[in-house]
Amino acid sequence: MNILHVLSGALLAIEVCIALPIAYLCILSVSALIMASKRKRSEHKPEAARTNFAILIPAHNEEMILNKLLDSLAQLDYPRTLYTTYVIADNCTDTTASLARQYDGVSVYERSNKNERGKGYALSWIWQQLAGQPHDAYIVLDADSVVVPTFLRSMDHELAQGALALQACNTVLNVTESPSTALRWIALTLMNHVRPLGRNGIGGSSTLTGNGMCLSRTILERYPWRAFGIAEDYQYYLTIIQQGERVRYVPEAIVRSQMPITFAQMRTQDVRWEASESQQSSWRTTLQLLKSGLRTRNFVQIEAVLELLTPPLAFMVASCTLAFIASLLLRSPFDISISIALFGGLLGYIATALYLLHAPRAVYKAL
Repeated sequence: MNILHVLSGALLAIEVCIALPIAYLCILSVSALIMASKRKRSEHKPEAARTNFAILIPAHNEEMILNKLLDSLAQLDYPRTLYTTYVIADNCTDTTASLARQYDGVSVYERSNKNERGKGYALSWIWQQLAGQPHDAYIVLDADSVVVPTFLRSMDHELAQGALALQACNTVLNVTESPSTALRWIALTLMNHVRPLGRNGIGGSSTLTGNGMCLSRTILERYPWRAFGIAEDYQYYLTIIQQGERVRYVPEAIVRSQMPITFAQMRTQDVRWEASESQQSSWRTTLQLLKSGLRTRNFVQIEAVLELLTPPLAFMVASCTLAFIASLLLRSPFDISISIALFGGLLGYIATALYLLHAPRAVYKAL
C-alpha cells in the first residue's frame, strides 16, 4: 500500500509538471481566438502608404525557385516608389544573380565570402551596403516563398502604430502536396500563428521566424545585427527581448514557403531546427530573462521565459499518454481524470489552429 501511495504521488507530481505548459498553451489559444475576433471586427480600410521598405532576399543558388517570389512581389498592392527589392546572391555558383536582374525594380548584390557563409552574414553585409539608402524598414524573405498582395500594406499599418519589429504569418505553400506538408502546416500554424497571436493578446511578444520578419531602421540602429548562428532570427529575437523590446505579430501579412514532401526530408529539417533552438534557448538565457523580468517587472521578458520552457508538442503528447497508462495501471480514477483533462487541453490547442486558418481537407486526412 505504501508503494502505491508513493507511485500515485509521483504520478501526480508528473501530471502537475505536464499541466503547467498545457495550461499556458490553453491560455494562448483562448487569447488567440479573442484577438482574431477583434482584428476581424476592426479591419482597417486602405490607408495612404507611409513606409519606405527594402525587401531583402538572401539567396544561395536559388535559380530554380526564386522566380516565384519575384513574381509575387511584382503583384504587391503598394506604391512602387516606396519599396525596393534586393536580392543578395550569396556565394552563388549558378544563375541566381542574372535571373534576378531580369526583373524590374530588383537590385542585385553579389557577395563572395567563403569564410562567413549563411543568412546571418548575408543580412549583416547588405545592411552595411544600404546604410545610405532612405529605407524606413526592412523585410526579410526566404527565396522559396510567395507573399500576398497586401503584405506591405499590413506591415505599413502596424509600423504606423508604433511597432519597431514585426513578424508576418509564416506558413506553408504546398499544404496539400503530401501528408508531411499537411502536418507541417499544423505545426507551423500552432507555432507561427496561434502562439504569437495569443502572446500579443496577453501583452507578450511574438518570436521572429526569419521568413517574413520586418525590422525598422530605428531598432537596427539601437541593436545592430550580430546574429550569425543557424537560427539567426531567433538569436536576434532574444537580443531585443533582453533589451525590453517587443515583436508584434501581423497575421494579415502572409508569406508561404515550400516544405519537404516526405517524412525523411521533414525529419532532416526538424533536426536542424531543433539543434539551433537548443543552442539559443539555453538555461543561461532563460535565467537571464527571468532575472531581468522580475527585477524590472517586465511582463514581456517573463512571458518569453514561459515560451522558452514550453516543451515540444510531441513530448507533451507522449507524456500525457504515459501518464494515462500509468493511471490505468494504478487504477486511480483521480489520475485518470487528470490525464484525460490534459489530453483535452492539447486537443483544444490543436483545434484552435484548425479553426483559425480553416484547415483544408488534406490536413484532416494527414492527422
